[in-house]
Amino acid sequence: MKKESFTDLSLEELQSKEKTYKTAFLTSLILQILLGVLTIYLAIVKKQFAFIAISSGVLPSLIFMYQNLKKVREQITKRVQ
Repeated sequence: MKKESFTDLSLEELQSKEKTYKTAFLTSLILQILLGVLTIYLAIVKKQFAFIAISSGVLPSLIFMYQNLKKVREQITKRVQ
């Protein structure tokens, strides 16, 4: 997979990336919260707590999404100043 360099992009492209990353991050966060609640409910009802481990496996993807969003915001801040 090609490593993305935010320094090569224009300000408009960075703003577009920020919007895309923000939307993806918030959507994933909401779905992760819903998955967590549903998983805890099912784990309690079915008495199978392995479900919790499965839902927590998706959490690292949110961390990487947030890091990319933060990098884009830093580049935008550098260019605006």
